[in-house]
Amino acid sequence: MASTFFGLTIAYSGLQAANTSLNVSGHNISNINTDGYTKQQAEKTAADAIRTYNTYGTLGGGVTVTQIKQLRDSYYDVKYRNNMANYGQFSVKQNYMSQIEDYLNEVNLKGYTAEYNNFFAAVNQLTLTPGDASAKNQLINNAKSMADYFNTLNNNLRNVQADANNEIKDAVQQINALAKNIAALNRQINQIEANAGNANDLRDKRNAMVDELSSIVNIDVTEIELGNNLTDYQVRVNGQTLVTSYGYNTLEVVAREDKRNASDAAGLYDIQWASGQVFDIYSDSLGGELKGLIDIRDGNNGTIEQLSGRKDLGGNEILETVAKNNENTYYKGVPYFQAQLNEYIQIFSDAVNQIMTGMSYNGDTGKYDKVNDTYTSDGLKKGIPLFSVHTEGMPMSANNITVNSELLENPELLAIKTSKSTGEADAQVMEQLVKLQTATIFDGGTSGYFLESIVSDMSIDAQKANNLHANYNNLKTSIHNQRLSIMGVDTDEEAMDLVKFQQAYNLNSKMMSVMNQIYDKLINQTGV
Repeated sequence: MASTFFGLTIAYSGLQAANTSLNVSGHNISNINTDGYTKQQAEKTAADAIRTYNTYGTLGGGVTVTQIKQLRDSYYDVKYRNNMANYGQFSVKQNYMSQIEDYLNEVNLKGYTAEYNNFFAAVNQLTLTPGDASAKNQLINNAKSMADYFNTLNNNLRNVQADANNEIKDAVQQINALAKNIAALNRQINQIEANAGNANDLRDKRNAMVDELSSIVNIDVTEIELGNNLTDYQVRVNGQTLVTSYGYNTLEVVAREDKRNASDAAGLYDIQWASGQVFDIYSDSLGGELKGLIDIRDGNNGTIEQLSGRKDLGGNEILETVAKNNENTYYKGVPYFQAQLNEYIQIFSDAVNQIMTGMSYNGDTGKYDKVNDTYTSDGLKKGIPLFSVHTEGMPMSANNITVNSELLENPELLAIKTSKSTGEADAQVMEQLVKLQTATIFDGGTSGYFLESIVSDMSIDAQKANNLHANYNNLKTSIHNQRLSIMGVDTDEEAMDLVKFQQAYNLNSKMMSVMNQIYDKLINQTGV
């Protein structure tokens, strides 16, 4: 049978429930601009009814707040994080490809095209005035300027590679820091929720960290119920465990002892698990900013640039690209463009040097045969190569090409003619050089065609990075808005809730006031 004062208990439960709901709404409103905050809601249920032993059976016991829960849909979390992995990857690629585009666009603007034209303008001038010392000096200086241009272009690309390498190290450090913090939050959340509470704000903090992690590397998350309100929260990176419950694994970077590609910057980092487990940086399923950085830094279209074992006319090692299936990324990053420039330099410098020395490469024997002698204008000395290398023993490349130091010191050593007995008007060597301008020695095309194809590859990939970055950015906005439609705090909804819970509080207060009058009449005025 209900107590005489049972109505007061019911009113009090209503007051408590309304007050709790008002506090939750206040918490929502105060965090309306907090990034990653999830709207909370007080869940209420009717209190257990009591038996009255009357004809009407039982009597309701008021209201009970069962929990304060978050309004969040894990489906949108998964969609958001999957998209963030793609967004992070192409955000990095857009940034770095725009830098590469700026450098290589110089080929068509005031860079290579100008240097190339200047070089052959000087060659043409020498066909007219082969004995002119100033014209010889101009040709040598223009050749040096062209070599310097490629040196600078290669250094710029190498700097891009080094920047990407440093960002890889930073990304690994971020992953480790986030893993440590997520594991710590797992412990705190379980400690709170084991005592029948919801650690909503800590869960928001953890979700924000997981969101941040998803842009760095692709992840998947599972939360396994263990009983007694305890869960095992697991985070995997590309299918490998990063966080499990209160423990976490860490990644580490290790500087390479040997270069993968001959033109790579020194000390590029490989990534491995601190436990010794393999971390495949070239996995097709890898994503996020880390994937983008690795593609930019190591991408050589599925090949590796290495020494071929052959030598050019100057005795310098020749580089070649070799297919390495599953050992490199198929993206066209810095190493790809370096290898293409190196191939151009090797072909062009060797072709010029063959003409300057009267040699010809024999494809059947793999050796250079003497075709004719070349001589200086006065016929006293034989011709020497125009192009050389900065560092002996290193391959001829965009980074290593320079002009023969003997010619820089004495332009009169420049080969001009093919017969020592002819006069200074003989310019057969220069005439052969002129033909080189339109020769199809670069994979069946001219030098201009070859470099245009490099720029075209770059432009296509840069545009693709821009388009995909824009697409994934739009998706990010769309999915984020979908998440906010559920988890976001809406000012209008909260304003309505405040009024609703205020009215509930006032009504329950009114009931207590009514019950007070009834008890006063019953206790103090009965029998008076």
